[in-house]
Amino acid sequence: MSLTPIWPQVALDAVAQRDACIPESLRLPASFLAKYPPGSDVMSAAAESGLMTDKELDITDPSNDATAILAAIKDKKVTSLEVMTAFMKRAAIGHQLLCCLTQIFFEEGLARAKELDEYYETTGELVGPLHGLPISVKEHMALKGKNATGGFLGDLGRLVSTEHAHLNQILWDAGCVFYCKTNLPQSIMHIETFSFWGQALNPHNTKLTPGGSSGGCSALVSFGGSPLSLGSDIGGSLRAPAACCGIYTLKPTTKRVPSNLLAGVPAVPGNDAILATSGPIARSSRDLELFFTTVYGTQPWLKDMSLTPLPWGYQTPKWTGSGGKIRLGVMWNDGVVHPQPPIRRALKQLVDALKKTDAFEIVDYEPKYHAELVSTAHGLYFPDGGASVRQRAAGEPLLHLTEWALGLPEVRDHTTHEHWALHIDRDRLRKAYGDYWNSQKVDAVLCPTGPGPAQILQTSKYWGYTAAWNCVDYPAIVFPTGLRADPVLDPKDGPREPWSEYDAHTTSCYEPEVFKNAPLSLQIVARRNVDEATLMILKEVEKVLPLRN
Repeated sequence: MSLTPIWPQVALDAVAQRDACIPESLRLPASFLAKYPPGSDVMSAAAESGLMTDKELDITDPSNDATAILAAIKDKKVTSLEVMTAFMKRAAIGHQLLCCLTQIFFEEGLARAKELDEYYETTGELVGPLHGLPISVKEHMALKGKNATGGFLGDLGRLVSTEHAHLNQILWDAGCVFYCKTNLPQSIMHIETFSFWGQALNPHNTKLTPGGSSGGCSALVSFGGSPLSLGSDIGGSLRAPAACCGIYTLKPTTKRVPSNLLAGVPAVPGNDAILATSGPIARSSRDLELFFTTVYGTQPWLKDMSLTPLPWGYQTPKWTGSGGKIRLGVMWNDGVVHPQPPIRRALKQLVDALKKTDAFEIVDYEPKYHAELVSTAHGLYFPDGGASVRQRAAGEPLLHLTEWALGLPEVRDHTTHEHWALHIDRDRLRKAYGDYWNSQKVDAVLCPTGPGPAQILQTSKYWGYTAAWNCVDYPAIVFPTGLRADPVLDPKDGPREPWSEYDAHTTSCYEPEVFKNAPLSLQIVARRNVDEATLMILKEVEKVLPLRN
């Protein structure tokens, strides 16, 4: 199958309409784009474009997190309009290099920012804790008056939101500014980002993916075009992108964060065998806390009775390690895919650093049940054998990774009784996994987020390091180690017997020179509904970060 399908004219028209929304003054000439061939690090492109002032570059610099931006607005060091203008410019530049956006409505964002400034000037009060903060939103989420697609052409003009989704409304009421939607893959069910909207690229190395399915979010935040972005996760769709781009996310336990999806958009509407959850992709761990305290502070369970009524920080875990230390299990691999050399190096280097602190009791954590969890998840994602996805495509060419996902041996059209049996298997595994976790007496598990760093475009075929945790519904936080892939430090492994077909594929895809400069990220996983523990543990881990190559 061709990796470069020929799109019908309606797709080309949609892309042209989107790109026409970039202001003329912010369009990059072909000669400038040619300076960044495949494999480029484009992180300096905003400054090199000459389209942004020094102040705008400072406001949007990736080291300047949402918390700091909000403080600057509150202290009147910058206005909301200045902040929105700066992020509009950087988002436009980033999109032309990375194909990270699907819908652009900068003028609406500028108008909202101006209104917020006028309100602050008139009343002396902020609208809320997110007053003036630009937030980008994944394409399939519900924003009032905006189309939402699941990465399918047939969704254009068919799925238009009449109101903000519950989560978006909370953020709007808190004072945020919406100004764009971000790219996602066809069917939303890849850990890369490629659809008729185009193929999103990694700003640190454009031969690599920014991850998926929230890859437009991660590319934009990492490049500096958004201080915080809303994505979702059903198999790794927050964590893979954050890891690929060296930024932060926390996938919460399901039913703690309100839904943000437009009804009918998911690839298999109505399938609740494994639930998706919304969450932030951010620049810092404190921005994650800002997001969750803001959302939970509104008591969203009073409006949505399906949510678990737990406020953020409802309990402080009692660590189980000796002397009150955090007992941290280290899962070096999942028994299915041997991590590529850069990730193994990052994990070992971090563990060595943590052992020198007084905060942790470090133990090995064996990956029991992980192969079963991943296999069960694959069957539950597409219980109709992929019929819904193929029907939604409606003649649109199915992409390489869509065909691959639908061709997995676990994906077939199940009868009702077979589907029930899958649910029983899932529940059996959840019980067995909980018992195993308890037997290890760990407070959390530190492990890879994927089989390697960001993968070569259109090669990402193993979700197990993230999807297993979706299957048991454990929260997980992703963070950058500060390390990057280095061909000298991370040479190819010698010949060995592969553990699985996934392992053979992952090994064959590793080329040290191609992976150069890819950020190396890891994840911390905790038990259900103790999401806060992941952040508390990360704060201790961050005392030894960033690591250095």
